[in-house]
Amino acid sequence: MSTQQPLRRSRRHATIIPVSDWISIGYSNEDAQTMNQLQQDMKFYRVFEEDTIVLGVDSPNNGYQHNDWMIPHWKKLFKALNGRTLVDTFYIRHIHLPVSVLDMMFPALQSIKLEKLGLKGTDLGSDGLQRLISFLERNSSLNDLYIDFNGDNINDMSVASAFSDALKEHPTLNKLLLYNGGLNNANVLRIILEGCTRLKHVELSDKLGSEAVDVLADFISGNHPTEYLFLQNNKISDNDTSLLASAIRMNTNLTQFDLSGNDDITEEGEKTLLNALFDPTSMDSIIESNHRCIVHTYDVKSGTAIAQRPLLEQEVFKINLDGGSIQQKIRKKVVLALCWVDGELFNLSHLNDLPLQLMPRVLELDGELFDLSHFNDLPLGVMPRVLELIQEHTYTAQSICSDMRLEKDALSRLFHTLRGWELPLLFENLSSKKGAAGKRKRRKTRR
Repeated sequence: MSTQQPLRRSRRHATIIPVSDWISIGYSNEDAQTMNQLQQDMKFYRVFEEDTIVLGVDSPNNGYQHNDWMIPHWKKLFKALNGRTLVDTFYIRHIHLPVSVLDMMFPALQSIKLEKLGLKGTDLGSDGLQRLISFLERNSSLNDLYIDFNGDNINDMSVASAFSDALKEHPTLNKLLLYNGGLNNANVLRIILEGCTRLKHVELSDKLGSEAVDVLADFISGNHPTEYLFLQNNKISDNDTSLLASAIRMNTNLTQFDLSGNDDITEEGEKTLLNALFDPTSMDSIIESNHRCIVHTYDVKSGTAIAQRPLLEQEVFKINLDGGSIQQKIRKKVVLALCWVDGELFNLSHLNDLPLQLMPRVLELDGELFDLSHFNDLPLGVMPRVLELIQEHTYTAQSICSDMRLEKDALSRLFHTLRGWELPLLFENLSSKKGAAGKRKRRKTRR
């Protein structure tokens, strides 16, 4: 993009500057066409009231440098926007905004009930960021703030601290997206995250790597109200996942932790992260797992991507996404742990030759409990499926009975099955409690 001084023009009163004039001062034909379109868009938004205003282009190479020829157009636009009640979204993309434009823009935005503000590649700099901070301090309607600094790093710690304070004190801000602002500097990141402790959605993309993971883990384990933490397209690796997993176990508010685009996280790191959501080592480890969040390194909006994920991960995500209580989720994970054998959900195919109608006779013979010792060699994981078969048979084979009778039969068979089946891994902790209960009962009897 050329940075030559513009030609002197006598008529610069927000009339559309032709493409030929832009070319004459060094703009390429494509860039000149873009500047022409920008003027047309400004004119459109001056005349027609829209709820969403988007200026600029999505992804030019270096953005479009400011040219003083555009000052009258900016003035006309912001004068027209002043006090408009319909506008709730304002985005500028890849247009460099000098202080002279920002000093017109922020007062105009302050006069409307703006809910979403996006500044992508606008070359704010410290002076521009200070003006954004002043806007945030006076604003009381903004909900979403998206800033792509485009490599213009936040180097001034005092400015970073002021920005953090403005985020923390804002009465309505819920969502913050920060890209390419030098956040891979751990000190800057820590200061910024201190301002995010009340936000529900935080998205950071800035080549964050191991130096930043300590700060991120502290933020996660702080268990702030943040429900969505997106760290897409950073430099987080397998070596960082253990620390993040430990932090996730201590968090009860996150519902989505997005690590997509971190190409250095392999299958090993994914297993470490999943272990934070489902650790079947013991009953305590299951209980202490995270039962609310999903952690993923891929696009969860893609049905194809989800279908390609390991079955265990899919099952854990279903449980955590379920709207049930934490107690219900824990019970589901206990069953999942019991049914998970040798890397897959337990398969009862070796019992397929046993007719289902014989199941009650296996469990009950002539009204007496059948010796179930031959079941003791079966893996513990088979237990939930056998209980399910018992209950299914009760409801299908005795359909002529009343619903109450069916319920009683089902519960009775489940009860006798559990009593007759030796399940040391499930009931090994009950012996001491049983002894204590027996003593209490005997003392009560003697009274």
